[in-house]
Amino acid sequence: MRLKSLMLCASLCSFSAVLWAAGPATSTADFTISNPSHIPGATLEPGSYTIHIVNRLSDRVILKVDSVKGDVHSTFLGIPNSEIQKPAASGPVKWANPADGSLYLKGWYFAGSSSVVEFVYPKAEAVAIATSNPAKVPAVDPASEGKVTDNTLSQDDMQLLTLWLLSLEQVSGTGDAAKPGIKAERYTQVASVQKPVIKALPHTASPVPLVWLLSFCSLIAAALLRLIASQSRVFGLNQKLLLRK
Repeated sequence: MRLKSLMLCASLCSFSAVLWAAGPATSTADFTISNPSHIPGATLEPGSYTIHIVNRLSDRVILKVDSVKGDVHSTFLGIPNSEIQKPAASGPVKWANPADGSLYLKGWYFAGSSSVVEFVYPKAEAVAIATSNPAKVPAVDPASEGKVTDNTLSQDDMQLLTLWLLSLEQVSGTGDAAKPGIKAERYTQVASVQKPVIKALPHTASPVPLVWLLSFCSLIAAALLRLIASQSRVFGLNQKLLLRK
């Protein structure tokens, strides 16, 4: 019985460890920029900032950038893109060419992640980026879906926005010269874009209370099994005494 108690306790502890490892991890990083850089919804002046993942959904993540001074708070969407080459260390990924003479950040790589998180820009900015860079630029167009366009979208609205990929293509005109145009295609990495399936804890939350609770339950279970084993031994001794009499 003592062996069974130890085995059960070890199993519960192992289960607790598995939950600890499998729990949603929070991705947070501090960074400093030396040149003005654009992110969705804000312009980052030279200084120190923090970026973290607020929520993970089936086809997108919700990111937030805060300045150390407290004058910048921007929440926006990103999509994991395994086709972007990962940098050697955690940090920003920049678009190769400036757009309208301005530097735009393409995304962010969190150390240990399987892919870079590419930033999703509002339509106007995405068009400017696509015009200057030969790539598909993730974009949203809140106005076309009856949402606000002043960068105050709630997280619920962000979960429901349609994601688009914008790219530059040559469109034949009436003359011999070809005219550049923007091609828009719907982002269809997953079947449903309106139902989140994975949610991460906010960056201020922690799975520690759950681990403590499971550890406490494992100790209670071990104590109960030991009590049952002790009572079984006492009952066995009583039976033997009765048989002798």
